[in-house]
Amino acid sequence: MSKNHAETPKPKVPKWLKNVQRNSWEPEILLSGLVLIGLIQLPSKIMSFSLYFATEVSYNSWAGLFQAIQLAVYFLIFGLALHLFLRSVWVGLIGLTYTFPKGIKVEKLGYSSPFDKRVQNLPTLESQIIRLEKICSSIFAVCFFIMMVIIGVVVSSLAFIFVLYGLDWLFESVFRWNFLYFIEPYFDLILSWLLIFVAIDFITLGIYRKHRITAKLFYPVHRLVGWLTLSRVYRPIYYLFASNVRKIFLILFLAAFILSTLVGQQILNKRPDGSFLSQLSFYSYESERLFFSGYYADRNEAWESQILEIPSAILKGRFLEVRVKNRMSFEKVLAGYCGIDPAKADVETKLTCINDAFKILINNEQAEKAEWMFYFFSDSKRKGFVTFLDTEHLESGRHNLEVFLKGENEMKLANIVFFKEN
Repeated sequence: MSKNHAETPKPKVPKWLKNVQRNSWEPEILLSGLVLIGLIQLPSKIMSFSLYFATEVSYNSWAGLFQAIQLAVYFLIFGLALHLFLRSVWVGLIGLTYTFPKGIKVEKLGYSSPFDKRVQNLPTLESQIIRLEKICSSIFAVCFFIMMVIIGVVVSSLAFIFVLYGLDWLFESVFRWNFLYFIEPYFDLILSWLLIFVAIDFITLGIYRKHRITAKLFYPVHRLVGWLTLSRVYRPIYYLFASNVRKIFLILFLAAFILSTLVGQQILNKRPDGSFLSQLSFYSYESERLFFSGYYADRNEAWESQILEIPSAILKGRFLEVRVKNRMSFEKVLAGYCGIDPAKADVETKLTCINDAFKILINNEQAEKAEWMFYFFSDSKRKGFVTFLDTEHLESGRHNLEVFLKGENEMKLANIVFFKEN
């Protein structure tokens, strides 16, 4: 063998590193517990920020991106919980080796064949401890990998958003063209194709890098994605598993990961009253036939409407309070319908626009022209509008409230049932 192809001798492992390797379970358990406590609270925070982003920051909700981050956090929680459980088993087995150093005494059991052979073929506690040690360390490394990927995705997404808004400012300043308004409807499509492109390389353990032509074409993309996602921190783990674990196991694991991601996405998109196991047929999701608790402020703790609400299903007084939660998509419709720039219009012009754009029907009849005011929802920290409708002419009993937003195509915001008392 030539000198150029001679194997590079492995560097001598320092003594301190050997000590750390032997005692790595201690920081693993400590970090898993501490991180797990914080992660359990993270999905709800992500959901809240996703809602805020979709309503007050961008016309596009970026729901797919936030759901992907939320699912990754759930996977991380599952992985760390599994790591803690297996480490607990590992600690228990170590304790048993100290308590019973001779292991299983088959002769004292007095079993006949074939049961005695089954017991004799059981792995020793020492071999189980070594196997669990490798599994636990691998799970912890995978959890760290997922955590760094999450951070990398967040950083790259922020960079992407920053570039888009920078381009929007540039085009608006120079060409008076709303670039963001044009490109935002295609955000999810662009991100989906980018994700599929990168995922193919990830699942196949680098298929683009194994052929000379595709490797040259993919290399700039690889460098850019690596730089944006901080991959220098976690890529060694990926290559370590890719080069030491049988490819079939890695591919099966990644395929199972993607399948569970798709299932998890369906679960996240599931309505609170939806269930994959429920066999009940006497139920309907039609808005006109469903008493949706989210429309009523005194009933919507578990399921809140993101568009409109009234204080209660029972109207005890003369005036019915109607609250609309504003969002970026409504702002676009209002600005187009009234032909104004809301950033430059005064308060009275905005209120006049709102009064003209919203249409209210009670029992299929046009309600009196509503006088809207600006409103802040203190519980959900949302901005919106509120009006009070005079219902003196209504009889006691059931009534139907419908709210529409005018525009190129009239948009029905809600159909709410309420009951008036005498």
